[in-house]
Amino acid sequence: MENTVENSKHYNHLTDRAKEVLSLSKTERISNAQKKSWLTYPRAQMILDELEYLYHHERVERMPNLAIIGDTNNGKTTILNRFMEMHPSYVDVPSNIHPIIKIQAPISPSESALYEKILDALRVPYGTSFSASRKESQVHDILSDIETKILIVDELQDIFHGDKRQRNKFLTALKHLGNDLQISIVGAGVTPLQRVLSSDPQMANRFDTMKIPRWKYDKDFARLLMGLERTLPLKEPSNLHHAELLARIYDLSEGLIGEVATILKKSTIFALMHNKENIDLSVLNSIHFTKPSRRRDNIKNAH
Repeated sequence: MENTVENSKHYNHLTDRAKEVLSLSKTERISNAQKKSWLTYPRAQMILDELEYLYHHERVERMPNLAIIGDTNNGKTTILNRFMEMHPSYVDVPSNIHPIIKIQAPISPSESALYEKILDALRVPYGTSFSASRKESQVHDILSDIETKILIVDELQDIFHGDKRQRNKFLTALKHLGNDLQISIVGAGVTPLQRVLSSDPQMANRFDTMKIPRWKYDKDFARLLMGLERTLPLKEPSNLHHAELLARIYDLSEGLIGEVATILKKSTIFALMHNKENIDLSVLNSIHFTKPSRRRDNIKNAH
């Protein structure tokens, strides 16, 4: 009887999506466990609020910009994708409206590379032999027509791989896009992004910065696991916030939310495949998962 009551409480705390999945077959539940589900948390909400501020900002000569900085696999891209889902592209006859465009920074930065990335994101054809100025004119015309408000450049630190001259040209082209079209630029990347922006004093002055720190081993991390457990398609409580499981998940994830999500996804699938309805220490110890720091060490040692 006690287990029945406990399971009933567990069911009532699940998200609506998780409740729906519980009635599906094991195969379908495993398939659903592999899908991403959004869970808000204070830092993510702060960044979403700032992005909303940019989205609704009136067009002025000097638009506000934002740099989002955090470790790899610590939620940057997930937050940006969530923001884009909140403001999808739509048709407003006779135009297609794209309020937000997201591109990946080119590893070989140049003016042409920036414009090509934008045109590729919009699936607009262009001549590879076109001059940078011709591509620039094409990008300006298109972004004006589709009423773009924000350009997101993910992994912006990657332009640091290029030589200084090309990097500066890329940043200047980015700055001109923002000025000429009166759109906000959002750059996302790991810690070296600060060095990239600071290499151009004008760019550094134009970007506000929001950091996504690693999670600490504290009550906030326990609350995060409680929230994530509500999204798992398992019929019995796992109590991930209890000391033993909390410590193990934190140790494996090293405080990175993307790693936590992977651990829980693998654990959920492992549990279902072995006819278990919760995640316990034996499940966590059975999944194939390598800590991020050990992965880096393995790559270094391989060389």
